[in-house]
Amino acid sequence: MSRQVYTPILKWKTGEKIALYNLKQSEKECIIPLLEFTDYQEPPDVIQGLSNCFNNEVFVDTIYVDEGDRHYLTSLIQESNNNGYTMHPVLYFDDFPDLADKLSNTSERVVVRVPVPEELGGPDYSTIFSYLTDWQKDKDIFLDLVLDLNVIENKKQANLLYAELKSILNDYVITSNIWQRIIVAVTSFPEELSSIPAGGSVFFDRIDIKLFEKIYIGFKSIQGHLMFSDYGVTKFTDTEIDFSKLRHGILPKAKYTTANEYWVLKGARNHLTKTWIKDYKAIAMEIYQSPKYYGENFSYGDTEIKERAFGLNKKGPGNNTNWVAINANHHLAVVIQELSKIYGS
Repeated sequence: MSRQVYTPILKWKTGEKIALYNLKQSEKECIIPLLEFTDYQEPPDVIQGLSNCFNNEVFVDTIYVDEGDRHYLTSLIQESNNNGYTMHPVLYFDDFPDLADKLSNTSERVVVRVPVPEELGGPDYSTIFSYLTDWQKDKDIFLDLVLDLNVIENKKQANLLYAELKSILNDYVITSNIWQRIIVAVTSFPEELSSIPAGGSVFFDRIDIKLFEKIYIGFKSIQGHLMFSDYGVTKFTDTEIDFSKLRHGILPKAKYTTANEYWVLKGARNHLTKTWIKDYKAIAMEIYQSPKYYGENFSYGDTEIKERAFGLNKKGPGNNTNWVAINANHHLAVVIQELSKIYGS
């Protein structure tokens, strides 16, 4: 499958870069990553890094870095244009019309990110979509839409968001012809993992991909425009933790995507001797020996799991960055495989 069907939302950090670099070429052709920048990186360095690991088009969101003038986003787009790289800006409704007008002169495509459900105190959907339709009328530019459901915590919430998403699509999207890509962004990977005991493992239902499949089947008239997007298994990582509040440091964790669940395995340490009871090597072995393991040839991440379990090719147990790459690469490969079945059905 060479059609682009998947927009993984990734932070532009070392682990994610390794995960992208090590995708198979056929997998890279199926995705358009949405890169969320959480810290400032020089635009030339960003373009060079992208050229090295993923030389295809990307979406870029700098909302967490930019000040009010959104100078960082415009700098990245300018740098990508100067170097012949295809980078599309992600905008929010507050960016219209000023920033959107400015970027419409330098970008062939703009991505609009709309939260689901509506934000309290923010504009309603009728206002948002009618304005965007009017704005696009005199512009020679493609528009892509990201409907961002963010984190689904349980099935009850999933049912409510599914109903809300259906209403948006029926009322505002399928009746419009301005959207080239309609991207449904959602994750059911939990934001908080502190409830998992040291040395334990827990499974979380993958409601996200199931919700998208139901939308895809139910909206045949826009199937050619629909894309799936998720936050993968690296949205909430140890890089965002306040280490000063941890008595015993960060415990090793693996986040392994299976057909129906996210499998989270947590390490354990003897607090008296400071020795590991369950380290990354033990975690890798537990995954490798499980019937849920996809096999060493499935992805770079799965090859790494076997090598770190057995110490092959002089590989040690790995560190947090290594395992972000392992977790992310395996997850991307799983979702691409699943979407090939959904789109082929």
